[in-house]
Amino acid sequence: MSSLRIVLVDNRDSFTWNLAHDLGRFGAEVEVRQAHEWEVADAEGADGIVLSPGPGLPQESEGLMALIHAWAPRHPMLGVCLGMQALVEWSGGALRSMEAVRHGMQATAVRTADTPLLAAFPEQFEVGHYHSWCADLKTLPACWRVTSISASDPSIPLSVSHETLPLHAVQFHPESVLTPGGRQMLNAWLDGLRP
Repeated sequence: MSSLRIVLVDNRDSFTWNLAHDLGRFGAEVEVRQAHEWEVADAEGADGIVLSPGPGLPQESEGLMALIHAWAPRHPMLGVCLGMQALVEWSGGALRSMEAVRHGMQATAVRTADTPLLAAFPEQFEVGHYHSWCADLKTLPACWRVTSISASDPSIPLSVSHETLPLHAVQFHPESVLTPGGRQMLNAWLDGLRP
């Protein structure tokens, strides 16, 4: 069986290589470059694309939004933290600054809908937060199905799946030790790419 080829867009985050190594553990061949180093044509033949976490806001990662506009309609994607925020903005949604910054914090997520990423998880599970912005539920386009929310603040969507495209995103960090089942989620995403 051939390896999956994964394009990993690095938004200048220290967690990017954790993601790359975790995906590699499950047999993926992962190519990592910063957002501005990718060309649109580089995704041809890729089985999936991962948008990494990163500092700041999506538009501050040079080249990121242009890649999403070109790739999202045509390639399976997994957005992580900033990657989720970028997908939400690409689809016409907005972000909001959270009242309390959540950096390096573990909290409980509550599953709200079915998704392959969370199929093996109980209704509540622990996740690691490293963010001060989140998708604004009030402006979240109808194309997104919210698949989990924060137990302590239900207005914070923690994972979403697109209704018609193979796009999934999580606000938390599956590659962090603060998300005990994170590797299982990443493997579930890869399984969905396999023929």
